[in-house]
Amino acid sequence: MDLAISTLGIPTGVAGWDILQKETPANFPAFMNDPVLKREISYFEQNAPKATTAKALLSNPQLADFALTAYGLTSQVGMTGLMEKVLNSKPNSTTSFAAQMVSPQYLAIASAFNYGGTVTPAVPATASSAQVNVQDLSAGSSFSTFSGTFAGITLSNVNLTGVTTYQDLASTLQAAFRRADGNRSNISVTANGLNLSFNDNLGRGTATSFAWTADPENTSSTGPTASSPQDLVTGTAAQPASGGPAVTSPAFIKQVVQMYTEAQFQAVVGNSSNTLRQALYAQQELPGITNWNSIIADRNLADVVQTVLGLPDSFGALNITQQAQVFSSRMKITDFQNSAKLNKLLTNFVAISQSQTQSASQNPAVELLSSGSSSNGITNLTLPGSSSSGDSYSSASASALLLSTANG
Repeated sequence: MDLAISTLGIPTGVAGWDILQKETPANFPAFMNDPVLKREISYFEQNAPKATTAKALLSNPQLADFALTAYGLTSQVGMTGLMEKVLNSKPNSTTSFAAQMVSPQYLAIASAFNYGGTVTPAVPATASSAQVNVQDLSAGSSFSTFSGTFAGITLSNVNLTGVTTYQDLASTLQAAFRRADGNRSNISVTANGLNLSFNDNLGRGTATSFAWTADPENTSSTGPTASSPQDLVTGTAAQPASGGPAVTSPAFIKQVVQMYTEAQFQAVVGNSSNTLRQALYAQQELPGITNWNSIIADRNLADVVQTVLGLPDSFGALNITQQAQVFSSRMKITDFQNSAKLNKLLTNFVAISQSQTQSASQNPAVELLSSGSSSNGITNLTLPGSSSSGDSYSSASASALLLSTANG
């Protein structure tokens, strides 16, 4: 969806690119406060978690547009049948529908939303418990302090002075454990006859290192005693459900919102300079590219690489194999994972595009002049399947292209 803001006031060319390397969308308040952007984000945050199937997501045009924009698939808006097959693909399957698509963006969105992923149901916790037998507790025979660990919570020298009944003892220990557990109510201590029962419904572990100290002011001839913890049940912690649609995760929703925001930022930049938009997009996508076919299938990425290599628009008339041969003979695809090399490539792309734009504006006849041969190292070449009107190549580019055609 088009935003209300149409420009960011960023200069075109290398000057604009330098600014974009130092700033993020958050540095442009007019963009971040755009009412359309804020409305779309709010709608997605509120409604995407309810779209627990691919069909539910795609049947809501607003959600579908948001998701596809975030993953660079705006051309597939309205292609519900195709995208439902993509989103329902198993993320880890090399034979899935999404994996068979040339563009890695299809597999990326399928893996991220995980509608086709295996679901592991949640496993509830098994409670932890322990029993302690207490004897001879009375008004004249009481404990002074208690120390020990239960459910992973350790108490030290809990004051038991004045506690003379079994119920009061259970209540005092329960209150102490709960305070130490962040005032949560998962731990309980109850009196059952002469036994104290300790329980933790989160299954975080049973009783260890219990120590009781008798009150030195006891008047009874026999002081109170407490057994070591017995009937120990360690318990197990709950296991949350895993797999299935990622839209139920707040962290995932935040990630998609960030991607959507970046995509819309690029679109606004593109209103003033398509070159800068392509450079931003390439900066985002190229580090994840591992094969030339993915670049060839993405017109924006192909434009960036072709421009830097001095290849003409009609280079795309070659078949995929021949294009890949030319690219691989002129550039290492692993360079895209090197931030310094990638930045240099994109700066060159912006500079070359700016130069071409300026040359064309200064000399309207340049396109007519480039249609013939000259002595400046530019060779006229008609590609297979193209029209008779030629495109201009540097001598080096033409040689590489002719070599790849001969080998193909």
